[in-house]
Amino acid sequence: MSGANFRQKNLLKDLIYLGQTRPVNKQTIKGLFRFALEPLLEAQTQKAVVLVRLFDTKEVEGVLRRLEFTNAEVYSFDDVTNGENLSKENLWGDTEFLVVLSPRYSAVMLWDYSTENVKDTSCLYYLLNSKDINNVIRIISDNSKIDLMRYTQEYTPERRSNEMLNKAVHKFINYADSFVEEASLTQAENSIISETDDIEKKYEYISTKAKTISHDIRNHLSVIDLYSKIMEKRLEMVPNKELKDSMLNAVASIKKSKDSIDVLLNELRTIQGVKLETQNFAKILDSVINLVQAKALDKNIKIEVSNSFNGDIIADENKLLNVMINLLYNSIDAISDKNKGIIKVNTEETADNMLRILITDNGCGVDENKKEKIFEEGYTSKITGSGLGLYISKEAMKEQYGDLKLISSDKNGTVFEITVPKL
Repeated sequence: MSGANFRQKNLLKDLIYLGQTRPVNKQTIKGLFRFALEPLLEAQTQKAVVLVRLFDTKEVEGVLRRLEFTNAEVYSFDDVTNGENLSKENLWGDTEFLVVLSPRYSAVMLWDYSTENVKDTSCLYYLLNSKDINNVIRIISDNSKIDLMRYTQEYTPERRSNEMLNKAVHKFINYADSFVEEASLTQAENSIISETDDIEKKYEYISTKAKTISHDIRNHLSVIDLYSKIMEKRLEMVPNKELKDSMLNAVASIKKSKDSIDVLLNELRTIQGVKLETQNFAKILDSVINLVQAKALDKNIKIEVSNSFNGDIIADENKLLNVMINLLYNSIDAISDKNKGIIKVNTEETADNMLRILITDNGCGVDENKKEKIFEEGYTSKITGSGLGLYISKEAMKEQYGDLKLISSDKNGTVFEITVPKL
C-alpha cells in the first residue's frame, strides 16, 4: 500500500473499534482527559509533549489553560485548541485524541462520538505506559506537518507494555463510567419516564439503556462462546464415553442458550431510534442471508432467494436487517427436525411504489387462535421467548413507512410480508 493510499484511511478510528471497549459517557471521557494531564499540571517544570485534537474545549478549558503554564510542548490538530494546527489533510473525521509523552509516563486517549448511535457516548482506546503508544504517534505523524517520531526516542518512560496497568485503568474507566451512567439514568427515570407525554425523550432513554446492556451482555457471551469451544476440544480426549456424552450435551445446551440470547439482543437493537437513508436492497439482502446461513445449515435448512429488484429503498439499514433476521430465525425455529426445511425469500414490486419481501417457510405454522396475538407486546409461543421480537419488528417497519404482516399460516408453513418504500 502506498503512503498516499495509506493516509486515506482513518486508522485512529480503526484503533477505537479494535479496542472493543464498552461505550462510555462524554463526562467520563472529559474526566479521563483531565486525569491523563494531571501529572504534568502538578509538575509544571517537567518537560513533555502533548498532541491534542478536540472539537469542543468548553468543558476542559481550565485544564488547557493550566497546560500553558507548564514546560510541555503542545501541538494542536484542530481549529479550537491554542497552537498551530499541524494536520496536513482532513483524514480523521470526528475522531478526537490526546497523547502525552514525558520522561515519567506516557498516555493515549482516542474517542469518536460517531461510532455509537447513542448521543455523547463513544468506545475508547486508552493506553498508559505502553509500547503501542508509538503506533498511535506514527499514525498521527504521517498526517502532521512536522515529524513527531523523534519524540518516541526522546521520551521512553516504559519500553514494554504494562498489561496489568492498562487492564486496571480499563476497569477503573468502567467503574467510573457506571457512576456517571447511574446518575444520568436515575435522573432520566425521575424526570423523563414519569412524563408519559414526552415520547421522544422516553424513547432516547430506553435506547441508551438497551445499547449499554446489550454491549455488556455481548462481552460475556464472547467469553461463554470461547470456553464452550475449549471444552469441546478438551472433551475429545476424554476416554469415558458416558461422561463425554453428558458433557457434550451440557456444552450444546450452553451454546443453544447463547444463540437464544443473541436473538434477544437483536430484538433490543431494534429499539434504537430510526435513521432513514437511501439503501441498496440487494446488499442488505446479501448481508441478512450471510448472517443467518450458519444457523440454517446447522439445522439442515435450505434458504432459497429469488430477488430481481436491484434498486434502492428508503430504510434504516440496522432496523431492516434486524427485522429480517428475526423473521428468518423464527422460521428456522418453526421447522422441526423431521421436516426437510426450506425457507424462501422472494421480492415483488407493487403499483404504489413499495417493495414486498415475502419470507415463506415449511414449518409448524401458527395456531389459528393465536394469529391475532402474535404482534402484541409480550406475546410469545416460545419457552425462552421475550414476546418482543414481532411486536418491535412491526413497530420498526411502521417507523420506516412500511409494514410487517402475517399473510398466511397453517400446518404446511407460514408466510410473512415486509413492505418498504422504493426510492
